Amino acid sequence: MHPLARHRCLAHLTDCAGYLGIAVSMFPLGAVIVRTTDLASRPWFGHVVSVVPPVIATVVAARAESGPSRATWGERRQGLEVVRRDGGAPTPREALVRNAAKILVPWQLGHTATISAVWGGFEKRDPVTYASSLAVYGLIGWFAWTGLRGDGRGPHDRLAGTHVVPAAEPVGA
Repeated sequence: MHPLARHRCLAHLTDCAGYLGIAVSMFPLGAVIVRTTDLASRPWFGHVVSVVPPVIATVVAARAESGPSRATWGERRQGLEVVRRDGGAPTPREALVRNAAKILVPWQLGHTATISAVWGGFEKRDPVTYASSLAVYGLIGWFAWTGLRGDGRGPHDRLAGTHVVPAAEPVGA
């Protein structure tokens, strides 16, 4: 197993707690929309609205990783930072690509699978429901496999040209 795998996993779980907070904070707006409009009765509405929390989470993580700490809140707590191949801080673009692949794509694939299933996708043998379900589980497996083995660089790191290393300065310094 890669030596940073445990710390990376704990960092991601810590960050996911914050991402859950983003999703929960959207609940009041959703309740107002459901009670005051007929939009919730349209299958496409769930797909459109469901992209908002992962986009916010992706931008928040990208800003943190391209900032001075080079790390999200969870990565800082685990003594990690994200760097480019040359050891420098990721550019905002690199951090956005990295986090779109790590957060936005799997989260939205999961939303697509769930929303499609709720609307009867499995019963109707909807190809989008089946494809998104297979894709999200395959992607999660790929992330886990590459993060635990070899050099520990997941698909998101390879795509962005980054990797995770122990932080140069300890937490709180």
